Amino acid sequence: MVWPFLSRTSPARQPADAGSACRPAFALTVEVHRPFHAALGDVRKALEAEDLQIWQEQDLSDAAARRNQVLLSVCAPRVLEQVRQIDPDLCVLLPLRASVRELAPGQVRVALQDPLTGAAAGEDWQRLCQLHYGLLRRVVDRLLIGPPDVF
Repeated sequence: MVWPFLSRTSPARQPADAGSACRPAFALTVEVHRPFHAALGDVRKALEAEDLQIWQEQDLSDAAARRNQVLLSVCAPRVLEQVRQIDPDLCVLLPLRASVRELAPGQVRVALQDPLTGAAAGEDWQRLCQLHYGLLRRVVDRLLIGPPDVF
């Protein structure tokens, strides 16, 4: 299931069933029913297909709890270049984060930071946040479709 969320300042983006469960207002999330490392590979390929580069990867896995989690820092180079042209100080809002977390064997939650939560920095920045959001939304859609050989 995918839960597309927008910032708290954009109620129009809230899902129709927003009150039915406690869901983050800062991320796009999707659950993938695949082994963790296969799902992580799917996320990498889906990001790459949208020209989103992984800048950093941090393994947050808990061996004692037998739960895997990886945190990724991602950014689209074209978005970064446009941000630098608008205001080089806005670069502090990049990269975005993605979390790939094993909930149970064969059940993985992917959470992608919603770039629109930081869209208060001006009209140009909002436009770029919308662009980034579109890219991340397509990543979620790709993950819902299935393994990368499908897309």
